[in-house]
Amino acid sequence: MNEIADLLTILGNYFPLVAIGSVEALAAVFLLAKRGRNKNKQKNSSTLRGGESVFLKEINFRENEACVVIRQSDRMPVYATEGTEKLLGVGLQELQNDVTCLDHNLQTGEHQNGIWEHYRNWDGTHTEIFEFPMKNDIWLTMSMSSASDGRYSLLSFTDTTKQHNQIEQYEELLRKAEEESQSKTTFLNRMSHEIRTPMNGIMGMLTLAESSLESNAPSRTYLTKAEELSGHLLALINDILDMSRIEAGKVELEHKSFSLRNLGRRLYDMFAKNLEAEGIHYEIKFEDMTIDHVIGDELRISQVIINFLSNAIKFTRRGEITVTFRQMMLQDGMADLMICVHDTGIGMEPEFINRIFRPFEQESSDTARKYGGSGLGMAITDNLVRLMGGEIVVRSTPGKGSDFSVFLHLPAAEEPLGDTGTQNSEHKAEPEEDTNAFAGRRILVAEDNDINAMIATEILEQMGAEVDLAQNGQEAVDRFAAHPEEYYDFILMDVQMPVMDGRTAAKQIRQMNRADAKSVLIFALSADAFVEDERRSIESGMNGHYAKPVDFTALQHNIGVFLREKEKGLS
Repeated sequence: MNEIADLLTILGNYFPLVAIGSVEALAAVFLLAKRGRNKNKQKNSSTLRGGESVFLKEINFRENEACVVIRQSDRMPVYATEGTEKLLGVGLQELQNDVTCLDHNLQTGEHQNGIWEHYRNWDGTHTEIFEFPMKNDIWLTMSMSSASDGRYSLLSFTDTTKQHNQIEQYEELLRKAEEESQSKTTFLNRMSHEIRTPMNGIMGMLTLAESSLESNAPSRTYLTKAEELSGHLLALINDILDMSRIEAGKVELEHKSFSLRNLGRRLYDMFAKNLEAEGIHYEIKFEDMTIDHVIGDELRISQVIINFLSNAIKFTRRGEITVTFRQMMLQDGMADLMICVHDTGIGMEPEFINRIFRPFEQESSDTARKYGGSGLGMAITDNLVRLMGGEIVVRSTPGKGSDFSVFLHLPAAEEPLGDTGTQNSEHKAEPEEDTNAFAGRRILVAEDNDINAMIATEILEQMGAEVDLAQNGQEAVDRFAAHPEEYYDFILMDVQMPVMDGRTAAKQIRQMNRADAKSVLIFALSADAFVEDERRSIESGMNGHYAKPVDFTALQHNIGVFLREKEKGLS
């Protein structure tokens, strides 16, 4: 009894600790009993167990997402989040009874396979994503992925209606923008054609009228001035169309091999005679050039330099104008080039240099009245150089002159076989036969416009050619087929014609079963003057494309080169 009394005394001293220990023991007994009951329930339940609970930890639940876990061994849904019934309209119990009810609320006829069919066809090795429209007009994006142990699949459903509608809106805006862009292209092409066709007639009539007069006839002066004004009008039309195409993003660049020295010679030929007559020294120089051929858009590069030269000529009354081609660097087949146009003209104020490349910008109203010009040339030049990935640097001093330098980064090209080129800046005279290249030639001309047909026929006949005229492409094909082989030396083909267009006619001629079908020279004479027009003509089997209004002297020179090359190949 004394021992019991001592024990009670000790317990009394530590009563708080004893009480806490008793409570903990009772709680432990309660929890163990509850765990035992849960184990018994799990024997007949489809809730997560073992590895399934591990996989659940990999799921990153989101507010607008529903997740379904499927056991891969028997394709049994074993878990579904609360959002499943909200997004799919079915709960876990329904899925376990019939898993195909995943598709019950899908819109029918929109997709070939439903949700369950996609899952059945899935190999489980990688994540796949699909989008489905539901009957309640919402869009769900389904993502299928596998657990790291490969035992379970996760089907994740997200409400992406807002994103889907935004994408549809953006696609609609893009479609409208493309339609507007195509409308601009169609308008510009049509305007180019509709303007150039009458301009070809006007300038052709002036040429015919001038050729019919005596050399000392007083009216010849009037016709010469009219030709000059027509040239200025055509230049303005070209500038406006070019600027419009640049703003519409419709300018295409060519990537062809060309000779820088040949370009320099052509630039010399264009301006040398007039500048020498005014007492201005004009020179084309090549410095540190180890290459001659590069790949780029020769026409656009030439347009840039001509714009610089035109400005230099306009503002220079004495001194010199020089064009310098300089190779700055050659590395890994890429050439860094500088092309500088230098003049000793009136120069510019520094403030104007900062805005010289803005459309319609001129230094002052006095400049516009005295020297003319639309103010578009420099804006076009700057945009073209940017399209080519280049840069323009301007240096100018009032009263002393200006330097316009364009820096280009172009691929070097191998020099074609047989191109001897030239290693100095001296002008090389063109072969004499180019001035009479059409003499004695038979030419088939396809042209539906009566005025343009008359002009072409008369000018070509004055050059000594025999002309056979066709009113459309089909007639041109028939005339070519009706004559013996090698009857025509070449064909001049309008593009837009009734019955059959010129490009279709060229294709049909190339497909004929006769020896000269592949070799006869065919050239487009068209009011369609853009780079893509030239490309389509070449793709149709033509040898070249010349824009209206036609400069028949230049045409004779250019086609003369083709004729000589063809005759060399035959000899």
